[in-house]
Amino acid sequence: MTICYWGTYDRGYPRNRILIDGLRGSGVEVRECHYALWGGPAEKLRRARGGWFHPFLLARWAWAYASLSGKFLTARKPDFLFVGYSGHFDVFPAWCLSRIRRVPLIFDAFLSLYDSLVLDRDAVRKRGPKAWFLFRVDRWSCRLADRVLLDTQAHREFFCREFGIPRDKFWVLPIGADDRVFRPSPPRQTNGQTYTVLHFGRYIPLHGLETVVQAAALLERSGEAYRFLLVGDGEERVRIETLVRELGVRSVEFLDSQPPERLAAILREADLCLGIFGRTDKASRVVPNKVYEAMAAQRPVITGDSPAARELLQDNEDCLLCERGNPVALAGAIRRMRRDPLFSRKLAEGGRRSFEKQAAPGVLGTRVAQRVASWKGSRAHLA
Repeated sequence: MTICYWGTYDRGYPRNRILIDGLRGSGVEVRECHYALWGGPAEKLRRARGGWFHPFLLARWAWAYASLSGKFLTARKPDFLFVGYSGHFDVFPAWCLSRIRRVPLIFDAFLSLYDSLVLDRDAVRKRGPKAWFLFRVDRWSCRLADRVLLDTQAHREFFCREFGIPRDKFWVLPIGADDRVFRPSPPRQTNGQTYTVLHFGRYIPLHGLETVVQAAALLERSGEAYRFLLVGDGEERVRIETLVRELGVRSVEFLDSQPPERLAAILREADLCLGIFGRTDKASRVVPNKVYEAMAAQRPVITGDSPAARELLQDNEDCLLCERGNPVALAGAIRRMRRDPLFSRKLAEGGRRSFEKQAAPGVLGTRVAQRVASWKGSRAHLA
């Protein structure tokens, strides 16, 4: 089976790396047809706030799609055309190409642009023309694709309800983690070192970092020594740094974004990893990559309780779930993990087992390959 992985997708984003590696590991021939249109998430956010219709960007877009189309039309015909994340705009030319060459189109939507930029991050005014435009990009990119990938059942229910898409169009696939980088290691030997609580990510609203900072302040006032290490960068970092200063919290340290290999090394030196604690609707629909990376590295995890978390995680077995947006509850959960090392180790080991069972790249690649093969067979039978 051959899949053409097509578009302006972010090659460095974990969703794409994991899926491509997983498919190849399951025996699928994956041919990448890629054009680096975007400089990264920060540029996309700037464009969302500023405007996509700048002449220079439109010219780049036109050249990207002309180049990608030429490569696809002149290459050997694949069995499937696959649009990688975040390829919501890519679906429209991809649909034309898929119909020209008569191959099914699969789209890894992963998330909603409208949800992320309008409802969750407030980067685009809800009742403005950009919001209207993003809503229709989400709806029609999913309608045009033959099958659409999402990361949780909660996200599938949102897409069906919000955009009127039939449930059977969606396949649910967790984001997972790269187990070649994030590997299990034994519990950290503290040797008198301060207990380290790690959070890493892009400083977006659904992470709920204000809850982490407030929990750190509560623990600091209790007289116990903790070290909170926040790794990453993003739109809310200045606000979080300001909150740390306003609360006078001395136990919080900031570190800029790190490459995956360095991040894995930092993870191995942490006693505990934190997921997301935001109270936005989107936070209730996702289990982020950081949670799976910590599980892959066999580190204990606390993350916010949500419908998505309940789908894929087991409270008190492979993680500890905590009320989102509640710093008192989070402080109590962190204190419990520190005071009960046997429980912490149980969660770390359970997390690794759960990761191997449902979120390792090989597992995810096999699941997609099997679904694609089964769907291809049913289509051939119907034809």
